Amino acid sequence: MRVGFISLQDLLEGSLTMTAPDRSRALTILATLLLVAAVGVLSPNRVSAQPQSLPVDLPDGPALDGFDLDRFSNAGNGWFETFHVEETEPLSEALEDDRVAADTLLLVIETATGPLAFLRDQMAFHHIAQGRAGGKDWMATF
Repeated sequence: MRVGFISLQDLLEGSLTMTAPDRSRALTILATLLLVAAVGVLSPNRVSAQPQSLPVDLPDGPALDGFDLDRFSNAGNGWFETFHVEETEPLSEALEDDRVAADTLLLVIETATGPLAFLRDQMAFHHIAQGRAGGKDWMATF
């Protein structure tokens, strides 16, 4: 039995001089390696593994009226990078300047100063956006 290295391209194209049983054996080994790699990447332990939630730093003192602290959960705290919105611009300007396409999917929320639109892809990355409008804080999740 010979041992050596060959390129994947040469193996698949059959451009190497090798016997049919050797080529069949090499393809079987390649298929087995690819299967083992796929199982390793898609194993239930890897797919279901989630990051740990970070502890929440709550101020001392009573909660505001109407806030039920028993319903509070820190599940997912720290998993996503919050998008802190400091500046906005009219959507019409972004469309006119071709920075946003007319068929772009948007997530629109209502704030104290009116509607605010986010790109779906932008929110798919951040999942959380927050800012201040009209003297009131707002937060959007996706």
